[in-house]
Amino acid sequence: MKREWPFLALEVLLLLVLLQSNAPEVWFWFIALLVLLTWRSLALRSRLEQRRQAQAATAEPPPPPAA
Repeated sequence: MKREWPFLALEVLLLLVLLQSNAPEVWFWFIALLVLLTWRSLALRSRLEQRRQAQAATAEPPPPPAA
């Protein structure tokens, strides 16, 4: 989570700029915020998937069923 703090601060800053901007700038800052949020969510999803795969690889395989 410590790695996410700078990006969260940047997203809040972009949201504040978006709220204060005039009509032509709104679309630019809105798209910038959407791109940043999408990029960070994809990175988070990738890290969670890698963590899940690492845990699955280190977990013991289940015992074979008794015949």
